[in-house]
Amino acid sequence: MNKTFILFGDSLVSGYGVDFKDSWANCLSSFLHIPILNKGINGDTTASMLNRFYIDVSLNIPYELFIMGGTNDLLCGRTVSSIVSNIEEMIKESKCTTYIGIPPFVVKETAEKIFMPSTLYTHCEDSLPLLRTELIKLCTKYSLDYVDFYVLTNNNLDKNIYIDGIHLNELGHALMLKEFLKVVRQ
Repeated sequence: MNKTFILFGDSLVSGYGVDFKDSWANCLSSFLHIPILNKGINGDTTASMLNRFYIDVSLNIPYELFIMGGTNDLLCGRTVSSIVSNIEEMIKESKCTTYIGIPPFVVKETAEKIFMPSTLYTHCEDSLPLLRTELIKLCTKYSLDYVDFYVLTNNNLDKNIYIDGIHLNELGHALMLKEFLKVVRQ
């Protein structure tokens, strides 16, 4: 039986901003002792994720699946309902144990200075708590476990865990890994 665990999402899954060896997704294989297939793509939206779901997930027949996206959607001005709808479609297509990730908090002021200027950071910052609530409802509906990176990062803002207000540094990745393992243990 295929024991592959697929991580599916955007740059927060792919490990953008840190050395590969330090990314939470890469470090995960040391703890789960099964093959990890990272299908995170920098800048991806949930609409794009839905479009590539068949090739990146279904054809790989994972044993377990982690899905996280939505930050880039919000930074493109999309609605929470469109994100939740796309993630729900992915859940319906998954044929394995599935976990949902709740995207991290975004530090608007830092992102504007370091990552890139945007008029949509306020929309993102205001919408992330609603996205969290709606994703938890979706997980309840489908009896899925979720990893709450939003609360984790919001509670650790005093620890300098970001490189640019959106992406996390090595400490942030270590915290994400620890939080992930609280929910997903083999």
